Amino acid sequence: MSQLTALEWLALLHPVLAILFVYPVAGATIRLGILAREKRTDYNPALPDTVPTEHWEHGRWLVSSAVVITLWSYLVIAWRNGLGLNPVLWAAGLGTLAALLALWRVSTDTLKASFTLLCWGGLIGLGTQLPIGELPFWSSHFWSGVLLIGLLLFSLAARSGIASTTQLRRLHVSAMVLGAVLFAVVGITGCRDLIQFTAGG
Repeated sequence: MSQLTALEWLALLHPVLAILFVYPVAGATIRLGILAREKRTDYNPALPDTVPTEHWEHGRWLVSSAVVITLWSYLVIAWRNGLGLNPVLWAAGLGTLAALLALWRVSTDTLKASFTLLCWGGLIGLGTQLPIGELPFWSSHFWSGVLLIGLLLFSLAARSGIASTTQLRRLHVSAMVLGAVLFAVVGITGCRDLIQFTAGG
């Protein structure tokens, strides 16, 4: 580890923040989602009325943190490949971040869908311009990660429909079951890539 450069140390912030923040928030979000379902179905009516809101707020922090650490990894990879000053990549990255922030604030379904697509599209577009999306989906940390973020963004944008529509609520649950699997895949492929990274491979 003493032979790592400053840029390589910065690259390690991506897995460190995932371990220290993203995965714990994911666990809390899943737990609150289970409690919210118990509250809605009267399985546990003693639960406070704030549980569904807490579930959504944790989910918002989860997807936001996932987007931010992904953009951070893009920045480090761009610098490592001599693209750190590319104005197009910077504009796309800032636009993706702006779309995420806008998603926090807008209230209409149309705007939520628009900013969700802009944010997700920005992540995919940036990633495909960097040497990180070259592996096939089933073995790629990048592709499994952007699919996971897409599912999270969908759930964030569809909050009002999830609360009021049974079909959309079932779709949300199914998407998050797949999301839980993808969290495991992302963790496994991330550890693999980290080993190769620290080994100089």
